Amino acid sequence: MDTLTLQPASKQRAQLLLCALRTLTFCLSFSCISVSAQAGETISIATGEYIPWTSQKGPHGGFISHVVTEVFKRQGIDVTFEYYLWARSYEQAKQGLHNAASYWACSEERKKDFYCSEPLAEEDTVFFHLKTTPLEKWNALDDLRPYSIGATIGYTYTKEFWAAAESGMLRVSTVPEDEQNFNMLALNRIDLCLMGPVAGLTLLRQQFPKAIRESITYNPKPLVTTHLSLLFPKAHKDSLRLMLIFNEGLRQVRAEGLYDRYMTDLLAGEYDPKN
Repeated sequence: MDTLTLQPASKQRAQLLLCALRTLTFCLSFSCISVSAQAGETISIATGEYIPWTSQKGPHGGFISHVVTEVFKRQGIDVTFEYYLWARSYEQAKQGLHNAASYWACSEERKKDFYCSEPLAEEDTVFFHLKTTPLEKWNALDDLRPYSIGATIGYTYTKEFWAAAESGMLRVSTVPEDEQNFNMLALNRIDLCLMGPVAGLTLLRQQFPKAIRESITYNPKPLVTTHLSLLFPKAHKDSLRLMLIFNEGLRQVRAEGLYDRYMTDLLAGEYDPKN
């Protein structure tokens, strides 16, 4: 048989066909990932203490853990949560030692190592302060120069905030847990500390006496408003499948109104630890 010699136009058509076939193969590979749960499947998720959002002390493990558990339960998957300091929980999941990390902002840096679920929650980060040390109206980080600020190790905040801290423009001290920052605030060792308003007020209500609770308030202007997700490590072979399962389940829970009901419970204090 004679060898077929392609003319320039034919070569171009062949290259386009090859490109289309490669694209189709990729798309089919992605779409053919099984999104069904395996019989008796149980997964582990690394998380930390951030009452009332996540907590081993609170009902259902806190709002986020309640939503996550219910989403996976409806897909036939049981969930166990392992609690660490936040920085360690992230690293444990990143290494593939857990199926996911709960719950984190999905930054470009994190996307290098994780698949990000659809957003689970939206949260402001604000500055708490003593009523006797009011935070004047501020518009930029430069306005915060006069204050000493307490931050928590492992929290995202913003790149600009951490850059200002590293450059010395802002005076920032870090601790492993939020409770330590409130202790330092009450003792006048820092002027401001960063936390979400719901979590901050809950922590004060749960862990501090009335005199301290009534001495602390917060400025409503957020440093940042963050969308938070489950992170599924690329180091784990099941991550893409679990993310697709979770996203589908989360959409169902939202559509049924269950997510909104849990949110109402959150704001009513139903996820606070019961003493």
